[in-house]
Amino acid sequence: MSAKSYSPSANVHMTKKCPYCYAYLPLTVRRCHACKKRVGDVDKLGFASKPFDWPGYLIAILAAAALCIFVWWGFFKE
Repeated sequence: MSAKSYSPSANVHMTKKCPYCYAYLPLTVRRCHACKKRVGDVDKLGFASKPFDWPGYLIAILAAAALCIFVWWGFFKE
């Protein structure tokens, strides 16, 4: 094997692994067939990346803001 034909940074994976249930998936799928969760592109270790969960983070931010308003209203409002 010559040095030019092998590149350690090349993505040579044939499948990707679901990060939630560890099922093997084809590279082209966007949803796991076993757990039905969304998956992204394959990383250098062969795992599918987890997509960013916008609704989850938005709900967490709104809940934290509601808690701050409640604490202000309950303890600091005169």
